[in-house]
Amino acid sequence: MKNPQAKGMGYEKRYVGMNVRFEESGKMTPLTVLWEDGREIPVDRVLSFGRAPSHVGSVMPVRYVCMIGGRERELYFESVCRRWFVEIKYREDDPAQRSE
Repeated sequence: MKNPQAKGMGYEKRYVGMNVRFEESGKMTPLTVLWEDGREIPVDRVLSFGRAPSHVGSVMPVRYVCMIGGRERELYFESVCRRWFVEIKYREDDPAQRSE
């Protein structure tokens, strides 16, 4: 997300399923994003991870910057509730883009 303060843009939190590899050290690596419609999108590579704020309400999640389908994407893990989410960007002046 190049410009999080882009005028007229908003973000929606979307919880997703995730296939994850756990190592003996406790390190967690996301492998596949599981969408509620049944699609499974493989994570090509994790570029970085660490605690970072999101654009939507969350208590300092772990942000994974990943390559997915040849594009850089961000996945978030909320350790308090042990759930994964993505941020869906939408135009604030186009209510049809929001899924609420």
